[in-house]
Amino acid sequence: MLIMTTIDDLSPEGIPYIIDKIIDTGAKNVHVINALTKKGRMEYIVLVDFEEKYFDDISSLLALEFGTIGMKIFKHEHKKFPYELIEKQVLININNYSLESTVKIKYLFNDNEKLISLKAEYEDLKLLTKKLNQKGFDISFSKLKTIIEAEAYITPTDSKSILISL
Repeated sequence: MLIMTTIDDLSPEGIPYIIDKIIDTGAKNVHVINALTKKGRMEYIVLVDFEEKYFDDISSLLALEFGTIGMKIFKHEHKKFPYELIEKQVLININNYSLESTVKIKYLFNDNEKLISLKAEYEDLKLLTKKLNQKGFDISFSKLKTIIEAEAYITPTDSKSILISL
């Protein structure tokens, strides 16, 4: 189930707190989108995805926190792609220094089991970036993510390691 509501009279500082409360009440996901409405007024569009059993609690919370007098309710179907989370040993060689770290890669497939996308896990990338930065190598998180994911695409999924030379 998906609820959409808008708010135009709340300062942005309160929104993260309310998002946490919505998640704690049972929401799977919350999106807050900045928008422009009639007469050039700024507003936020709030989308909350949750199981129907949480409807009363979540809708009441939205009314309480945002003072909303109405919400749009969408019943939807969620298409979930099959995926596999595979741990890879990433070996990075940079300026005569080698570093090995485990990075989990999420491989997404279509219904015909063809690889359609992949993503390296955020926490693993963050740790690896910090390790490299602590050794004096100035590589950004986004660049390292791009390099590892590109190598993961061309490395067979059953391979246990990824080798990167910078």
